[in-house]
Amino acid sequence: MSEKCQPNIVVLYCNRSVGSAADVAAAPGLVKDCLVRLVAMPCSSKVEVPHILKLLAEGADGVLILACPEGGCQFLVGSARAEKRVRYTQSLLQAAGLAEKRVGIVREKRFSAETIAQQIEHHLRAEPK
Repeated sequence: MSEKCQPNIVVLYCNRSVGSAADVAAAPGLVKDCLVRLVAMPCSSKVEVPHILKLLAEGADGVLILACPEGGCQFLVGSARAEKRVRYTQSLLQAAGLAEKRVGIVREKRFSAETIAQQIEHHLRAEPK
C-alpha cells in the first residue's frame, strides 16, 4: 500500500478481554502504517451485523473483534454469539464479491497492548491488498 493510503482498522473489544486502559491506549502506537480505532463494548455479543457493515461502508478497511475465549464469557455465550455474527457477515461480504477477511474475530483470555497490536497486524496480513 502507498504511504498516502494507510489502512483504517476498527477494533471492537469486550471490556473484560483487555488487560487495562493502558493496554488499549498503547496498542495503536505499536502498529505501524495503519490507522487504528479501538472501541470498547460491554460484551462482544453487542456486535451486530448491521453495525459491522456500517463501519465498512463508512470507510473502515477492516473490522476486528476481540472477544473472550470459549467458556470465558461472563455472560456465558456472548463471544459465541459474536463469532456467529462475524461468520455471517463474512458470508455476506463473500456473496457480494468482497473480501470476507475484512472482518475477523479473535477469542483470547486477556489482550495486552502487544497482543492487540499483533492481532491487528495479523488481520492486516490476511486482508487483500
